[in-house]
Amino acid sequence: MVHGRLIPGGDCAAILSNLPPGVLSIDDVLANYTLLPYYTRFFAADKKQQVWEALRAGRGSGITSVRAQMPDGTEGLKYCPTCYLLDTEKYGEPFWHRVHQIPLLPICPMHQVPLVVVPAKFTRLSEMFLPLVSVRHQKAEHRGKAPWMESLTDMLTALVCGEYAPTVGYNNLHTALINAGYGADKISKYQTLSVVKIQQAAREYYGTQIYEQYFASLSAAVLSRLINWKLSSPERYALLAVMVGMDAEALFGPRLDAADPLLEQLLRYKETGIVYGKNDLAAKMGIQPGQLDSLAQKYKVQPFWRQIRQERNRCIRLLLTDNEYDLIAQAAKENGNTQLAVFVRTIILDVLKNN
Repeated sequence: MVHGRLIPGGDCAAILSNLPPGVLSIDDVLANYTLLPYYTRFFAADKKQQVWEALRAGRGSGITSVRAQMPDGTEGLKYCPTCYLLDTEKYGEPFWHRVHQIPLLPICPMHQVPLVVVPAKFTRLSEMFLPLVSVRHQKAEHRGKAPWMESLTDMLTALVCGEYAPTVGYNNLHTALINAGYGADKISKYQTLSVVKIQQAAREYYGTQIYEQYFASLSAAVLSRLINWKLSSPERYALLAVMVGMDAEALFGPRLDAADPLLEQLLRYKETGIVYGKNDLAAKMGIQPGQLDSLAQKYKVQPFWRQIRQERNRCIRLLLTDNEYDLIAQAAKENGNTQLAVFVRTIILDVLKNN
């Protein structure tokens, strides 16, 4: 991180070519000494391969979707005051740690203390010579940590150092968000996510700074890309996963079981044994009366609220010749001029009862 960029460029191969053969390989450098694994974690396999091949050949990575700013809008290199002292004791001088340079990372993964920021523009980083030993050590600030900081730090560290890849055929983050109640109120076969619910939860959980940078412009299109692993930047995946209590193992692990909060709520009302009016039950659940039918049909739940209402009428169509129609119409007229459909219904039911 002394000479370079937040994302390695084509000069990485050029620098390594000046070293004796076998000292460092470019694959080792890219995988273990840069943030490339973090920023390509959610890339499709073929796109990730193209990036690595370009860097091996001394070309640029082509990655442009990089958020360089920290949540407060500033940029800079970061260090842990405790790591600074321990590195000095062990190696003779401190050095920049790659995981500390993730803009979203709030605390040191090892020591759980706030990171110290040294202001620097990442676009000018390759023009600077800024070894950490030239930076005066500052003591760690003993400010309060938000409840999400340790979990988010663990998630971001895993995205840098772990061996994870997007799952095929399912997305556990989508399932976890639905299970946590962030689905749209519309009842459908494939449950969609609510932009408004997620935005409100993110603001309450993370505060204004993170909300403004990562969620203020959230849209249904962005969520659609996210649940299909189409977003290339890792920050929203990490933030949303932590917000619903997921770690990296759960995010990239075996398929989670889906649980619809509306279904669970409906079943709780059914278990009480109370017979609700349809409108009353819908109001208690915060949905429209018509959505109760959709919910019951989707999960094959017997509509228990119909017990206080008349049975629903159903329709039978009869195809008659002109003579048959006239015959039935004349009979209805002779029997008090009864409405034709009512007369036919009465005759059919009388025949069935007599049989």
